[in-house]
Amino acid sequence: MEKPTSNLSREDRVKIARYLETQRGRPQARPPRTAGIAVGRVVRPLAKKFGSGTTDLDRHWPQIVGDRWAKISKPERFTGGRDGRTLIISAPGAAASLIMASSGPIIERLNGFLGEGSVARIKVVQRAMKTPLKTKSKPLPPRGLTPSEAKELQSGLENVTHSGLRDALEKLGRGALTRTPK
Repeated sequence: MEKPTSNLSREDRVKIARYLETQRGRPQARPPRTAGIAVGRVVRPLAKKFGSGTTDLDRHWPQIVGDRWAKISKPERFTGGRDGRTLIISAPGAAASLIMASSGPIIERLNGFLGEGSVARIKVVQRAMKTPLKTKSKPLPPRGLTPSEAKELQSGLENVTHSGLRDALEKLGRGALTRTPK
């Protein structure tokens, strides 16, 4: 087969190429967005309003991880992935590494509570707890002043001339000395 010879000059071919570059058909339509993006747009505002899906988990957290870890940790949120969901847990300081070390049994109990295969792994983030830990320590009972402490307090107040100020300082001193442990 013979190649057709072109009777067009070089200038004409350049003009035709430029014309075709500007007059091409519309570009191909983009594929629709994935359903995950659409769902994310709906779920994200709801998660901000109602929580990240860990509210039921918060109530049962002591039964899942045990009292020891429930006192120092808190489930934050779930993140999804192709390999399974990840539960992000916040814990203070070195407790995060201790919780991570016992992650195997925790994941088993989480899957037992939420359903098989619900949580593939956990991620522990070191953060200060938003609510202070509840401690069962009671305040020290007030103790009386020893005679030497009472004498020392009175000697320190000898140079105070104003009676109202002296009484207030004596009350403050007695309160401070009776609450300090010996």
